[in-house]
Amino acid sequence: MSMQNQAISKTVLVPLSVMLLASLMLMTSCRAQAPAVVSPACGQSASQTVLSPVQAMQQDVSMLALVNRLSLSPLQARQLLSIASRASEAISALDGPRSQSADSLMALLQRQFDIMLRDEQPSAALMEQIAQAELELQRIDERAQEALVPFAAEARKVLSEAQVLIISGEDEARQAAEEMLMWIRELSAEDFAVEGPSNADALAVADIDLDTDTVVAIFRTARTLSAEEYAAKMDELSAKLAPLYRPDAVGEDVIIGSMLANERFAPVLQMRMEHLSDGSGQG
Repeated sequence: MSMQNQAISKTVLVPLSVMLLASLMLMTSCRAQAPAVVSPACGQSASQTVLSPVQAMQQDVSMLALVNRLSLSPLQARQLLSIASRASEAISALDGPRSQSADSLMALLQRQFDIMLRDEQPSAALMEQIAQAELELQRIDERAQEALVPFAAEARKVLSEAQVLIISGEDEARQAAEEMLMWIRELSAEDFAVEGPSNADALAVADIDLDTDTVVAIFRTARTLSAEEYAAKMDELSAKLAPLYRPDAVGEDVIIGSMLANERFAPVLQMRMEHLSDGSGQG
């Protein structure tokens, strides 16, 4: 059983807490498929997406878990609240264009669905219209990403490096690296001869001094250790591989910006700081 897919998908590994909570629909345009599958959120702006009470509370719980892990100082909290307010305003300016674009796409997808419901084939012209509408929606989402970059840069000045790593998925990266190493250790010599270099090549990023040869060397080290030795050195070895599973600087900015612009980030952070200031403690 190969882990090639895990290696190739490293660029999309982001914290679950951020992914669950992102109110922005960045780069997630509704795709025309056969049969058409339409997301309930299509046709709505990000801020208009309706959540059930349970979903809303689950998101607040996840956001609070992230806020708690950051252990922000009162000054950091105040600064982030200010940045988040401005980030939300910048994103809300795109609500109108995005809603209009999504409505247009929804109408086209409905036409596609109605035609296919009659067991007929949509025309090439209609499919081209759908493709163009999807592209327009994607461009709006790209504008949203770009609009958040300055706010992410501001937040980086407020946050420590360790806090940035928490937001961008350090735990997930370490876990992915550990799983890769455990799988590598379980391979037979024959399988490792094929799978080791193949997965190392898929993972390698020469720009951060982790080229294919270096990754293979880490794999080989993990395989030569006894169970006791590996347990003692697992953290060290996974830390060497973890950068391969983290987003790059651009990806980090998207994650940080999405957190700031999330409609629940500021309220949850405000409630947390009020809880601390009233003497309730951290229990």
